[in-house]
Amino acid sequence: MRWAVPLIAAPVIYFAAMLGVMWINQGLDNESLPTWWMWLVLLLLLVAIAGPITALVRASIGGYKTFRHWRRSNGHLTKTEAAVAQQESISTRAWEHARVLHQTLVRREVPDGLHIWDVVANSNEVFFLDVPADYARHYGVDVSYSQSSAFYFGRPAFVLAGLGISAMSNAARRNAASQLAAAQWRERQPCRLVVSNQRILCQVGGQWLSFYFSGMTAVYPEVGEWSLITQYDSTSPLLLSGVHVPAAALLTVLATHGVDALSAHPSLQVLARENVIRPV
Repeated sequence: MRWAVPLIAAPVIYFAAMLGVMWINQGLDNESLPTWWMWLVLLLLLVAIAGPITALVRASIGGYKTFRHWRRSNGHLTKTEAAVAQQESISTRAWEHARVLHQTLVRREVPDGLHIWDVVANSNEVFFLDVPADYARHYGVDVSYSQSSAFYFGRPAFVLAGLGISAMSNAARRNAASQLAAAQWRERQPCRLVVSNQRILCQVGGQWLSFYFSGMTAVYPEVGEWSLITQYDSTSPLLLSGVHVPAAALLTVLATHGVDALSAHPSLQVLARENVIRPV
């Protein structure tokens, strides 16, 4: 209907408007008709031209949408639609995996371990997760900047203007350097995330970095935001994000707070609810 009705309406509008024009032209021979009827003729001519064009444009748009809907219903997607559908499928499976893992851990059952051949395991270490994620660290840096200085001579107005410009330039450089030096999330990049019963491992830039549960001082498992933040005494905080991070957050909370925290932690409650809609 979104394309058929406008397509049928296009010739109907044209012929209806032209019939109105013909009828008015026949009546114009009668001198008793008011002159504003000429304006009505112009209006009908405009409708006869613009009306069908508008209807055909709407029919074309509606036809394209109907065609795309038919192709999607038959599994024919554009590259963009296929990428979106694939990402939604991955996130849905990851969320369901996190829910199943949550139920398994709450029942005090040990999930199946993994063989990670390119990581040397510690004594009694078992790996449970090997997934892609996004990695970032929170820290400040030292930033240097140069101040400009110049000697001005001439009229007082010229000297004052030059000094003002130099001061504003130096202030802008100082503020930019202060913003760059402030503590913030840095080194944002994809990583390979491995979680065991002892630590979190991130492969960043071809190098494995270990973050042991025993060294954590704070854990923030924001599974509704697909993220996990951990803090340490000896190194800068770690931010992990991505559709697989809720599972990593569960294993981290289990290792740092115990099995009872899996049911009691406020941020993990969403995984225990039935028929919950996964976060976007």
